[in-house]
Amino acid sequence: MGNNPYKKFFDIETLVKRIKRYLPDFDAKKFKKAYQFAEDAHEGQMRKDKKTPYLAHPVSVVDILVKHHADEDILISALLHDVPEDTKYTLHDVKELFGEKVEFLVNGITKLSKVHYRQNMPERQVESLKKLFLHSTKDPRVILIKLADRLHNMRTLEHVAKEKQLRIAKETLEIFVPIANLLGIQGLKSELEDLCFQYLFPTEYAELSESVEKARANNKESVEQFMKTVENSLSEIKIEAEVSERRQNLYTI
Repeated sequence: MGNNPYKKFFDIETLVKRIKRYLPDFDAKKFKKAYQFAEDAHEGQMRKDKKTPYLAHPVSVVDILVKHHADEDILISALLHDVPEDTKYTLHDVKELFGEKVEFLVNGITKLSKVHYRQNMPERQVESLKKLFLHSTKDPRVILIKLADRLHNMRTLEHVAKEKQLRIAKETLEIFVPIANLLGIQGLKSELEDLCFQYLFPTEYAELSESVEKARANNKESVEQFMKTVENSLSEIKIEAEVSERRQNLYTI
């Protein structure tokens, strides 16, 4: 682990430190074992851009989940989520090395990958698919991992063919965004919405993005002054608070 050949793409040691900040009893040894297993399993595999090692994907999924303070089993399962489908190793191998809880989550993710969306599905079928997606697993943590997986795939969608971009973006908007909303994961939902907007309506996205950035730049000083005024007013009545601005995502404007 000392000489990380993937340093250009990620730093696993920094990731472990971030996890320990909110999981003081985190088993770093087990996590690194899972990382090494994933590294071996995905050896030689590349992402669609032909430049990024495939291992960067599960690590990026873990990074997303860390921001949501996911538990240890979720993080280890996220590292291994593509192993049974895309490598020589099986769910049995995962169970033998990392236990039943991790095997259960990884198996749940594998099952969800078999729930297929078709282009231009009638609304009734889309609703049925969402229900199938939600009820195909007994543990909502499986869905959380799948949402993080989809978010990273959306972030790197420029490397797939145009037709596939549109299909994946539409599927994400119709299936994954409502589920993220239902689970109350607003930050993830908002980013998924904006990424879908970018691919489904590129012209409108570019125009709105430019307009919003200009408006934010013009209003920056007045917004900062307003926040300072609110903080001072609260301080005067002995309430300690930090005021921050919440930006509305582009899709909902």
